[in-house]
Amino acid sequence: MPTNAEIATILETLAELMELDEVNKFKFIAVQNAARRVAESNFSIESRAADGTLTEIPDIGKSIAAKIEEIVATGKLGELEEYFQKYPPSLVEIERVQGVGPRTARRVWEELGISTMAELEAAARDGSIAGLAGMGKKSAENILKGIRRLEARGNRLLLGEVLPVAEEILDILKQMPEARNVTCAGSARRMKETVKDVDIIATATDPEALTGAFSQLPLVEEVIGSGPTKCSIRTHTGLQIDLRVVPDALYGNLLQHFTGSKEHNVALRELAISKGMKVSEYGVEDTASGMVHECDMEDNVYQLLGLEYIAPELRENNGEIEAAATGSLPRLIEPGDLKGDLHLHSDWSDGHASIMEMALAAKKRGFKYIAVSDHTQSMGMVRGLTPERLEKQLEEIARVNDELDGFRVFASAEVDVRSDGVLDLPDESLARLDFVTVSIHSGFNQDKQQIMERMRVAMENPYVRAIGHPTGRLINRRDPYEVDMEAIIAMAARTGTALEINSHFQRLDLNDRHARAAQAAGAKLVINSDAHRPGHLDLLRYGIATARRGWIEPGTVLNTLSAAGMKNMLAKPKKGRAK
Repeated sequence: MPTNAEIATILETLAELMELDEVNKFKFIAVQNAARRVAESNFSIESRAADGTLTEIPDIGKSIAAKIEEIVATGKLGELEEYFQKYPPSLVEIERVQGVGPRTARRVWEELGISTMAELEAAARDGSIAGLAGMGKKSAENILKGIRRLEARGNRLLLGEVLPVAEEILDILKQMPEARNVTCAGSARRMKETVKDVDIIATATDPEALTGAFSQLPLVEEVIGSGPTKCSIRTHTGLQIDLRVVPDALYGNLLQHFTGSKEHNVALRELAISKGMKVSEYGVEDTASGMVHECDMEDNVYQLLGLEYIAPELRENNGEIEAAATGSLPRLIEPGDLKGDLHLHSDWSDGHASIMEMALAAKKRGFKYIAVSDHTQSMGMVRGLTPERLEKQLEEIARVNDELDGFRVFASAEVDVRSDGVLDLPDESLARLDFVTVSIHSGFNQDKQQIMERMRVAMENPYVRAIGHPTGRLINRRDPYEVDMEAIIAMAARTGTALEINSHFQRLDLNDRHARAAQAAGAKLVINSDAHRPGHLDLLRYGIATARRGWIEPGTVLNTLSAAGMKNMLAKPKKGRAK
């Protein structure tokens, strides 16, 4: 029977060919959403097809359920086979290259006869792509970069795709009577933006019973290998998870070792040698006496080496060992430090909930305020904010604030800085807002000078308080636009413009390195969800993790201010050009 991944691939290919064929966009978007849902499902889609419950899964209606049932029954999809009669199947691969997309893929096939990745690369190199009307040398260069990016992507998954699966398994294992300690290790514990697989370290009264139960979980598609203290499985989402059950006395040693990173552990071993010790997964040995210290708690490993405990997010050999030795590790930001979210959307633009619904969802999570930051008009949305619509939204925000007790909705907008460098709302409208975030959503292929000029215009505007997702990257999908981050950080510090850590796991933009550099330069940050529905507020955990990986302290982040503190701060003019 086809796996979830195989079913999702067929649906995704169908959606891409539908888009290339220029069918109604709502139809191919529906198939895309279903493909994503299948790929992310931690249960067997084939089993759901067999028992007739596919339509109980969100994003899967009767029509798509019929397609899935056909795939399960025959291993293929007739509708897709029809498209393969019309277009070469390899066009889908071309379409996935950043800088190409469905329209360009169809165009190079129709005008140049290109149907494979090799042909596309050759045409980008020999001038054929540059010779097409409306394209040019820059387009060809971007296509070559996109091809290289696809090749380099490998099989690493986004943290936000992996962590929910890992945590679901952790919760199940912790409830088993044989389990004692159960903790995620590896890059997922360090909260890296991409993860290859998941390591789980556990102790148990009956290790074999625990590994056996693990291998039988419903979300297991395949058991790769199993033994009395180890088990490796692959889930229906295609994620490999390795469980290792260790003795209680070595739990801390194994957890520290398998959390990594490799670079951190190498540096730790070098420190141990300088102190006449050896550190490994089997304990900390005094080389002179031969005594081995087994650590049931991870903290003890660091204490034996004369170090403060180092948070997992910092373990990348970026100075954390030296700081731990001198007692100078930062007080990292924590989830409870955030008092509000300064970038989220409502149904006034492309959000899926009202302002009141977003406010209540934030209040339920313990926040004290939000800033509703809907898109402005040039995004091509029917519901984008114009000056006139903004005035009406301000009236609704005032009504919501009248109805809410102990919670504040700040008026805001995510204003586009257009390709010509002009902000998408006039200063008269910006002056009506409490908090203005400016983002780039177009002209990604402009050169560095043009991008930097757009950033300068935004940051020197007296009403602009933050720059949203400053590099524009989408992890594993789109490279950052050409931007000088050192200059951006310096400009942010000079003008008092905060830089955003966008918490969506596809963005995490700023990344940890840029966030750390911004803090060192004295620039302020904001950590926002960019939520488009209430559940997206939970994405803030990824932004906080990115900040922690960047050594960020609470005082650097604007939205650690209380509601009163935020109101007072916004009442003062920002640095830079005076109002």
